[in-house]
Amino acid sequence: MHFNRRYILIIILLLAVLSVFLPITVRYNFYTSAKIYPLKEWKLTRGETEGFWGQSYNYETNALSDFKNYRFERGDIAELKMKHNIQTDTLIHKDDTVAFIESWFIENEIVRLKNLRDIEQANLNVVSTGEKQPMIDHAQRKYDYAVEQLELQKKNYERQHKLFLDSVITLSEDEAYENALKLAQINTEVASNELITLKTGEKDQVQGLTEQKILSYDKEIERLEEQKKQYTILSPLGGLLSYDPSLGGILKVSDISYLVLKIPVPYQNSVYLSKLHAVRFSTPDDKITIGATFKGFDENVSMIQNQQVVIAKAVTNEFSPGIYPGMVVKCRIYCDKVSLFEYVKRNFMLSF
Repeated sequence: MHFNRRYILIIILLLAVLSVFLPITVRYNFYTSAKIYPLKEWKLTRGETEGFWGQSYNYETNALSDFKNYRFERGDIAELKMKHNIQTDTLIHKDDTVAFIESWFIENEIVRLKNLRDIEQANLNVVSTGEKQPMIDHAQRKYDYAVEQLELQKKNYERQHKLFLDSVITLSEDEAYENALKLAQINTEVASNELITLKTGEKDQVQGLTEQKILSYDKEIERLEEQKKQYTILSPLGGLLSYDPSLGGILKVSDISYLVLKIPVPYQNSVYLSKLHAVRFSTPDDKITIGATFKGFDENVSMIQNQQVVIAKAVTNEFSPGIYPGMVVKCRIYCDKVSLFEYVKRNFMLSF
């Protein structure tokens, strides 16, 4: 009985070996894992030192686009605020308004310039009605106040500059006090010239000067309003909106109309993808299986678990509900049809 069993095993082994050499072809395939990425992704993040920057990344082509940098004046306080009626984790359209960046400096400059314009407008009304003396009195008070502010800023700067020289305050703080002093000097000169003009000039000259100042304020206000509009954040693409303030305020839109698979393929198997037939992948629970189209390789070779791999890319052939960016899925790659012997040889080479 022992003799017969041994011969039976030998016969089975011989048949198995012979079957490998039969002219039968099978489709070569192998399993691997893949990570899911959106087709495109746009991010708006706070810069490491200042401001905000946004850009889009195409995971299929590895191309960057829509780069935009929002920078602000030194010492400015900029805050990102979501649009009040927009919800995160929902689909939005391209060019939808998603957020605003509020600049403390711009808001205060607009208010300050509007106040100055209103004062000049009141002055113009007085001049145009011929009441010159009240205008002179007002200009005198304005000049006296400017002189007081100049003296105050001189003392502040001298005191703070000493602190800077002693390394108590930073350079930016010292520059802020210096700028405040320069602004006070300019305001004093303007007030002085206005007073002299009112005392010595004719009514038409005074009126023309006031109108020019109003026009100048209007142009500066218009420029700041246009700059403020640039801080309205429009999404450059449609997709799933998400916002995570815990990660430095990352605002993100992911185009998930199609998905991109990044597939680590053993280097030995990469040559077989030139005759690739199909790519199929499924969720870890095998409830969803979807096809994808091979799109080529990333240029670099990586090391994963002491094995050289190339990163293949594939794009889904259809919308994929239930599969989201960031998931790791099982992936099966179907290549060319080969003989049984070639199939065994390839798998043998892959295992070493």
